[in-house]
Amino acid sequence: MEIFKFTLGFFGVNNYLIKSSQSNRAILIDAAEDVTPILRKIRELQLQLVYLINTHGHGDHIAGNSAIIQETGAQLLIHALDAPYLTDPNLNLSMMLGIHLESPPPDAYLNEGDVLEIDDIRLNVLHTPGHTPGHISLVAEGVAFVGDVIFRESIGRTDFPQSSHYQLLETIRTKIYTLPDETVLYNGHGPETTVGHEKKYNPFVRG
Repeated sequence: MEIFKFTLGFFGVNNYLIKSSQSNRAILIDAAEDVTPILRKIRELQLQLVYLINTHGHGDHIAGNSAIIQETGAQLLIHALDAPYLTDPNLNLSMMLGIHLESPPPDAYLNEGDVLEIDDIRLNVLHTPGHTPGHISLVAEGVAFVGDVIFRESIGRTDFPQSSHYQLLETIRTKIYTLPDETVLYNGHGPETTVGHEKKYNPFVRG
């Protein structure tokens, strides 16, 4: 599989377009408010976007859902616990910015243990709550797309409604740090890192 990273929007959200190496089919993880570069790449490579996956329901990660779905017809997937965020501007935090942001509803839910397979793409779903109740991470061979769970030498915020600092730390210890040390962590903001690096240097959660 091929990974294309797009850092977009006011909050610098990392969006990941994952293309099969065997066909033109692809998956998009998260969609910030300005998805023009993503759509341009989809058209350039003549991709068939099968799924749009939201790691969680905060507005900076779902703002581009409508545009992506309208343009590509991709199916929208999210964990059931974060599905209410899609249509509730208070939960998705857009009202804090004076914006009434709503996304289309999901086509299906993703749960712990689910596997999404498209050709050579195989994504294993982990339920990784704490930043939001229904946050998910997606693990492939050697890589994990972890949204706002953990960043390079930092962690996701837990001062939002329905966030839990204790739960986030437990998630990192029991879900993220149990992955192989060489696993590359593609997160929702900032540069990628590895499990081994975070175990050694993350001041919030040491391995």
